[in-house]
Amino acid sequence: MTETSSSSSQDYMVIREDKTWYDWLITILAVAMALWHLDLALFGGYENTVQRATTYLLGMSLVFLVFRDREEKGWRLVWSVTLWVLVITALSYPLFNLDYFIQRLPLVDDITIYDYFFGTVALLVTWEAARRTINTALPMISMFFIVYTYFGTSFPGPLAHKGATWEGIVDHHFMTTDGIYTLPVGVFSVFIFLFVLFGSFLERMGAGDYYMKLSIAATGRLRGGPAKAAIMASGLTGSITGSVNANVATTGPFTIPLMKRTGFKPETAAGIETAASTGGQIMPPIMGASAFLIVEFTGISYWEIVKVSILPAVLYFTSVYAVVHLEARKGGVTGLPSDQVPRLWPVIKEGWYYLLPPFVIMAVMMMGRPVPQAGLYGLLSIVLIAGIKGAVELCIAHNGKPPFAAIWDAIKYGVWNTVYALEMGARRSLPILAAVGAVGIIMGALYQTGLGVKFASLVTQYSFGNLFLGICLVGLASFVLGMGLPTSASYIVLSVMAVPALLELGQGHEIVITILSAHLIVFWFSLDSSFTPPVCVPAYTAAGIADAKPNKGAWAAFRTAKGMYVVPMLFAFSPVLLLDQPLAVAEVVLFGLVGFMGLAAVMVGFLYVKIGVAERILLAAVTLCLFWPEWYTHVIGLALFSIFFFSQRHRYIKEHGHAPSAR
Repeated sequence: MTETSSSSSQDYMVIREDKTWYDWLITILAVAMALWHLDLALFGGYENTVQRATTYLLGMSLVFLVFRDREEKGWRLVWSVTLWVLVITALSYPLFNLDYFIQRLPLVDDITIYDYFFGTVALLVTWEAARRTINTALPMISMFFIVYTYFGTSFPGPLAHKGATWEGIVDHHFMTTDGIYTLPVGVFSVFIFLFVLFGSFLERMGAGDYYMKLSIAATGRLRGGPAKAAIMASGLTGSITGSVNANVATTGPFTIPLMKRTGFKPETAAGIETAASTGGQIMPPIMGASAFLIVEFTGISYWEIVKVSILPAVLYFTSVYAVVHLEARKGGVTGLPSDQVPRLWPVIKEGWYYLLPPFVIMAVMMMGRPVPQAGLYGLLSIVLIAGIKGAVELCIAHNGKPPFAAIWDAIKYGVWNTVYALEMGARRSLPILAAVGAVGIIMGALYQTGLGVKFASLVTQYSFGNLFLGICLVGLASFVLGMGLPTSASYIVLSVMAVPALLELGQGHEIVITILSAHLIVFWFSLDSSFTPPVCVPAYTAAGIADAKPNKGAWAAFRTAKGMYVVPMLFAFSPVLLLDQPLAVAEVVLFGLVGFMGLAAVMVGFLYVKIGVAERILLAAVTLCLFWPEWYTHVIGLALFSIFFFSQRHRYIKEHGHAPSAR
């Protein structure tokens, strides 16, 4: 099915008429999945096994319908049908035997042959779903943890443990809520799906196109305008989708060709788009799936997490903007011609209402209401705005006297648009559900084997009790995990293993590491899964759009997104999260902004003129002073950077005979 955000009055009618019985089956299941999660948000109160098993059953039944070759024939078709029946049977087993699942004593009561069989099937289909929707690396890593659980005595040194039988593995991972049905699936069912649905409704209303148009109007005339528009558009789009890959796929086809046309190299354009889209996951109010997991892991309200995340997000986007600006200056890239850039104020007036739903969500959360309620109010605001917009357009089109037939057509169109948005939301949630299912197995193995505790002690040991080294080790672990795991999966695994170590290392430090700062450090590090080769789907997607070599595009993104590694250090060594100390926070942010300009110059090798190797080393030291959490290093860094800045500017004037353009 072709997905589109166009508001044409005929687009979905055509799609509806072209549906086969198979398409209708997918639509019915997808809408049922969406309605189930709306029911959870409205009423909730279900027992954990019921809530999580129902979510997983609906999602996995869709995965094996949506992610398959529609042209299968013969034995392949028979296998697909058989596999789908096995998925339905195995994953509905806990629901049909609910009392048995709730009342039995895990790892004490023996499991039956049916438990054994359906539990094994559930593990296998979980891995297959992750392979189909994400990549091969995630199920392979998840399988490794099962192997590690089974053959525990065969592993060396501190990694060794007593091992577990297959019966114990099935019992732990399928018969309890500590494996497949562990906390991440619960977070998906209560929080994540609702906000994916919110993004689908807002995009269906046309917000994605408007955000792109607004970004071009605001930045298109500037030096490297299309790249700066990509940053703004990705921030806006990411704030409603919370998905890097969806962000790249939505904004990339428009921004990347424009970047190339104005002079950016293909890999640079792909890297900028990936780095900007990655920032969408740290942009309030939605911030990606991992932010909702932080809520559950820490017990801190979502609004508190949103508040402390705003300034770090600004710092990150500033770092990307600085790289883009210097790349454009270095390559002589100009902005778009004035006749290709719409004027800003008319664009704002044209679609200001698209900006309201995210603010509705933030306003509801500021009032202290639960996050699901905020999501529901956000969805309701979209429906109301779309209805008013449609009514106004109908009245204008028919001079204030719309005939009954036109009203009826508008109502039908609105209903089918709603169905389409419900289906699109369910479809977009499937890779996330597959990821949290596979990661649930990893989490279950960490708990069953005690590896999480062992990893924390190893980090403490090898960092020699030094917080900075400990954070570097966590960053290295994130880099390795990011080669195979998506952001949410990498964050879940790393948080279980690394947060205890960070909390231990941070005790007695000048700025004590809190549970929130520890989780935010891990969360930010986990974002590198979007641009770290050899497996980084968003970077490869952007490279495909740019017609660039995938690895070159990924490394360009890795360089552009360097702020992802600096900001976590600020969480640990500066008061940037302490909003009750506004002057200290302002100092960190202001000097951080200058520091990111210096870091961008180091990475690009250019400010006003080319920077030599020795100058880059000295500038790196100056940049370190600007980030170092002492007032005197800030003053020294600012003084030295000012000297460097005006020296570069003087060299430019001397070489070109005129002052550089302010844009």
